[in-house]
Amino acid sequence: MVRKGFSLIEVLIVITIISVLMGIGYVGFEVVYKNTTTNSKLSGITQNLFYLLVDARRGAVIKNRIHCIKFENGKFSSFVDEDLDGISDDGKKSEFSLEDSMEVYLNGNKVDNFLIYTYDGFFLKNIGGYLNTDYSNLEIEIKLERSKKIIIENSLPKMAE
Repeated sequence: MVRKGFSLIEVLIVITIISVLMGIGYVGFEVVYKNTTTNSKLSGITQNLFYLLVDARRGAVIKNRIHCIKFENGKFSSFVDEDLDGISDDGKKSEFSLEDSMEVYLNGNKVDNFLIYTYDGFFLKNIGGYLNTDYSNLEIEIKLERSKKIIIENSLPKMAE
């Protein structure tokens, strides 16, 4: 007798092998997708913050005015603040928001808010109405899940990769 086709056992073995391979592939794909999504979100925020900081420094140098970079309630903003009160002097500001799950670290410490002033190209800290060089070695990083991006290192903005 000549066989035509596969037995039930052979078909079940092939289906089992294909299922195992698809299961392994799906887990690998899910990890790659999640990492890619996380990195793209961080890269977008990093670029926004990088350009906000560069624009604030440029405005401080060109216009010879004190600019404030403010982080509060998950939102970064930049504006002219000659009186050092943390409020825009002319009502104009550039701003963008982070996702809720993102964390911001300033010099290695997690923060919910901060004010950084820039004047003459330097990052400065307001202490009692006077600008101090405490932020001369400033580092800002953004974390999302297990990934992180450093935006400023040793007071120099890093170009987003």
